[in-house]
Amino acid sequence: MKFLCLILLATSVAGRFTDDLYNQLAKDNANKNLISSPLSVDIALSMVYMAAGGKTAQEMRSVLKHPTDKKEVARKYKEFLTNLEGREKVAILEIANRIYVNNDFTIVPEFNQVVKESFKAEAEAISVSDASKAASIVNKWVNDQTRSRIKTIVTDKDITSDLVMILLNAIYFKGQWQYEFDPKKTKQADFRTADKKTVPVQMMSLSGAFRAAYFPSLDAKVIELPYRNSSLSMLIFLPEKVDALPELERKIAVFRPRFRKVNVNLKLPKFKIELTSELGNILKTMGIRDAFSQSADFKGLVGKNGVKISKVRHKAFIEVNEEGAEAAAVTAVLMVFHCMRCGPPPPLEFNADHPFAYVIRDAKTIYFQGHFVKPE
Repeated sequence: MKFLCLILLATSVAGRFTDDLYNQLAKDNANKNLISSPLSVDIALSMVYMAAGGKTAQEMRSVLKHPTDKKEVARKYKEFLTNLEGREKVAILEIANRIYVNNDFTIVPEFNQVVKESFKAEAEAISVSDASKAASIVNKWVNDQTRSRIKTIVTDKDITSDLVMILLNAIYFKGQWQYEFDPKKTKQADFRTADKKTVPVQMMSLSGAFRAAYFPSLDAKVIELPYRNSSLSMLIFLPEKVDALPELERKIAVFRPRFRKVNVNLKLPKFKIELTSELGNILKTMGIRDAFSQSADFKGLVGKNGVKISKVRHKAFIEVNEEGAEAAAVTAVLMVFHCMRCGPPPPLEFNADHPFAYVIRDAKTIYFQGHFVKPE
């Protein structure tokens, strides 16, 4: 007998795990534009971790950098999600959770309680006898929570008679720049790629006072673009050398910029990125191996031995234009059963005409992270 469990999640209180994960994603997508929410993967795996035991729990705890006491983990996520509610004004930052359970099964009460209280995930029974209808229910929830930016995360093939449950979490962000770009100043310009080619791009332009500087330790310029009436901002990391992005991204994880406002002449491309990533191999490389094996211990999930992770799927979207930015992410975990220094005046020239990295964050948490390497 086989059981398939699909888990779709996103957002959490991130630690070093998210930095490690992003470095792996950046390496695997060095030649492609990248958008991701390591935070999304963090909360997805943390929910699964709450049902893990034995060696499975030990490996996940080590990689996720969680404390030994699961009650502390639960408290951390409860505090994070509670504090997030109603915080933003003009900018929209939403995180939502839902659990769909095959009506032939019942989740372990203790697990149900912790995901409801700490992860704010309500459980709802569904029938898997009609795969198309069940997939439609799941995808409609994802579509609604991401404002139609991510329309599907599962297919009919994911909904089999072996399905036990689907856990979903979606994160959505939309914010207006505090200082908007004038569309009339957006012009076609050349974007220089790492392989010394030039590709046309729609380049936005803006001059004003921003927190920005050149950092010798990074050999890169960094600028913070705040969102209106929000604690969130986008940080852009622009290496001095056209081909130096991979080296720069390895340094970003431990870099916390401190800089003051200076006058900046900014040029930034308009861009849109959509990406689907299968994360199973990356997570195994990072040390989560037992969870993917037949010896995995997830008895705390549905009260049965033999449940293991089959796939971890992550979908994300971002669009940056003159008005601001919009981003969304969903993470899916499929489980089966087998028995500084500021730059001086004059104005800092910040011309993002070659590969750069970016993050959307507040003072404590990175919600989205990626890089732009070529117009598409």
